[in-house]
Amino acid sequence: MPSIYSSSTAKTVSTNGNAGKTNLRSGRFTPNGIRRCLTLLLIVSCIHWAAISSPAQTMKRVFDKDTPAHRAALKFMRGVNIGNALEYTNGSPAGGLTYNSSDFTLIKSEGFDHVRIPVAWHLYCGPAPSFTISNEIFTRADALVNGALAKRLSGIVDLHHFEPFSKSPSSNTNQFYAIWRQVAAHYANYSSIVAFELLNEPHDIASTASVNRYFPEAIRQIRVTNPERTIFIGPGNYNGMAELTPPSVSTTSSGLVLPNDDLNLIVTVHCYDPYYFTHQGAEWAYDDTRTVGVVFPGPPLTPIKPDARITHSFVLDWFRGYNTKSTAINPSSTSAFRTSLRDLRAWSDYYGRPIHFGEFGCYDMADPVSRADLHRQIRDEMDFRRFGWCMWDWKAGFHYIKNGRPDPLEIRETMFPPIELKLSDSATIEFKSAVGKTFVIQRTDSLLTPVSWQNVATQTLSTPSFSHFGDTTKSDAGGFYQVLWVK
Repeated sequence: MPSIYSSSTAKTVSTNGNAGKTNLRSGRFTPNGIRRCLTLLLIVSCIHWAAISSPAQTMKRVFDKDTPAHRAALKFMRGVNIGNALEYTNGSPAGGLTYNSSDFTLIKSEGFDHVRIPVAWHLYCGPAPSFTISNEIFTRADALVNGALAKRLSGIVDLHHFEPFSKSPSSNTNQFYAIWRQVAAHYANYSSIVAFELLNEPHDIASTASVNRYFPEAIRQIRVTNPERTIFIGPGNYNGMAELTPPSVSTTSSGLVLPNDDLNLIVTVHCYDPYYFTHQGAEWAYDDTRTVGVVFPGPPLTPIKPDARITHSFVLDWFRGYNTKSTAINPSSTSAFRTSLRDLRAWSDYYGRPIHFGEFGCYDMADPVSRADLHRQIRDEMDFRRFGWCMWDWKAGFHYIKNGRPDPLEIRETMFPPIELKLSDSATIEFKSAVGKTFVIQRTDSLLTPVSWQNVATQTLSTPSFSHFGDTTKSDAGGFYQVLWVK
């Protein structure tokens, strides 16, 4: 879920008010403290220090573009988050939304192919050492997973808001592993279109370097009961896009490191850029997002005055640029995320690992036209770069739907644009669309009623281009054609 966010352009803001600082600790003891330790403790501490400060891990390149992860990624191309439900304790006002079969029917009919189901499993655990997960939360999670499967929607089950792990991974590792042993065993016999996501938005001490050490063991334990399950895994800094080091910057460090022997892993990242547009008026994000009336794209027709409670200089600098810079370089425009998506595509191509955008969106305090424009632009970029995506969220504060209908109404066409057919001189039918979508091309000799359409070809896009060459035989010469999207 959106939180105090560090985007590719904004500095980190910690809850203690220190901007631009990362509270990373490289060991449990200072050098002086180590010298005062007993010999045995000194040995243990030095081993710990060596593990923490070891050279950067490397990840081998995968040259096969038809791995289990690549095939699975095609089932997670256009999704929506089932938010504000299970990622809180039962009875929490923030988690008050409920979902039923009508939600999943509508999600499917709108054109989505998967849902992401955030679950705060840690809030429903018993005491150590077993950390037994309650039957209550399994029952509630099952209802959402089964509801999605009933409508042939893929599902991502994640571990959400595990703040204790982000504050101190080493102190919460046992619970982290225990949770995934139990969740994995519970869903071991479920359809292959149910995937797991290890941890939503690790941050603070749970940096990318930190999760690189802890995630492989979680994956290994999941594989005991789910050897072929697709697993989503994301970097630190709130699944930050900049945490994946593109090959143009470094070919020795990938940032996030995936186990080389597991080819059914999909990398997940989040994008809420431009942050001071997408989070304007967000009550939980403190003073930096108090300014409302921010438009997309900038600049505004009339310069906007930042909220007086904003004290961080980098936020004020953002608004100065927003008020004065042209759209091409305005911080509230596609310039906020286009380069990041380009770099992610380069990372994915170089390392051979698919990438999925697990969250993006805009709080409903933004005006409807700007909300639609933002979604259109970022969806265009993600589709062009062949990324799967899952917008935040279905019917909460960043909603796709409100009172049973898309809100704003333009968001449907924004996320699922109509097909524009082109017919070339060589009788080839062409159009652009998103990777993973399946289309059926049909032909008829006449449009006089009753019209009898006949299927000619079916194609699932592996690139953003659909192309069908009409046969020159009598059965396929001339006539009328239509293309249907198989949702």
